[in-house]
Amino acid sequence: MVSRQDIQATCDDIVREFSPLQVVLFGSYAYGTPTESSDVDLLVVMPVLKSETRRQEIEIRKRLARPFRLHVLVHSPEDLAYRLVYNDWFLREITEKGEVLYETPNFFLKPVKKEEDAMNPLTEEWVQKAEGDYTVAQQVLQGQNPVNDAICFHAQQCIEKYLKAWLQEANIPFPRTHDLQELLNLIVRTLPAWDAWREDFSKLSEHAVDPRYPGKFATADETAHAMRICDEVRQAVREQLKLPLDVRDS
Repeated sequence: MVSRQDIQATCDDIVREFSPLQVVLFGSYAYGTPTESSDVDLLVVMPVLKSETRRQEIEIRKRLARPFRLHVLVHSPEDLAYRLVYNDWFLREITEKGEVLYETPNFFLKPVKKEEDAMNPLTEEWVQKAEGDYTVAQQVLQGQNPVNDAICFHAQQCIEKYLKAWLQEANIPFPRTHDLQELLNLIVRTLPAWDAWREDFSKLSEHAVDPRYPGKFATADETAHAMRICDEVRQAVREQLKLPLDVRDS
């Protein structure tokens, strides 16, 4: 387990090396039950271009090498405020339940005006991510040597992200999970007909993990099932969001 002193020392080093505006501890060490394998999760708020956040996260971890697993999430104050106003549920949990380890005097997030009559931009991000997985699944399926594991993985990911897109647009909080049934439980209160996918989702959720490890390999039948349900869910969610089925028309 990582001691509080080591966590605070890590925060202090980040402050000294990178001059952030705020550092927030989140995850199991802040509001859960940490184990020996738990990461120390830190949100670092600092002036940075959105295109540079990934590089900055890597740089912080590189310069602050630790004997424990350190997960650093970097956001600019502007991007954080933007994502909070549109209900990024992950970031909202961090800001509401996390522990502030450091904050500059008079730190605050400048309010962002929300566009009420348009689709939530975070919904659009989920749709874009889902379509990326759908495109890859289709390309691999239609290739000369289809890889069942890859097709099933991306089909599951497409379904997961489309369910999250629907939840985002419905303004329903959802956890960070790959469990399709868990997401479905949040949806069927509004759309009970979708419960027809429950048994399918039970099987498909396994494709979020199984393709990553040896020992299990997806079959042709499982691949056909995964793509059939993926097509059904994709069509249903896009209809709910009033998006054309053909993305070229959007």
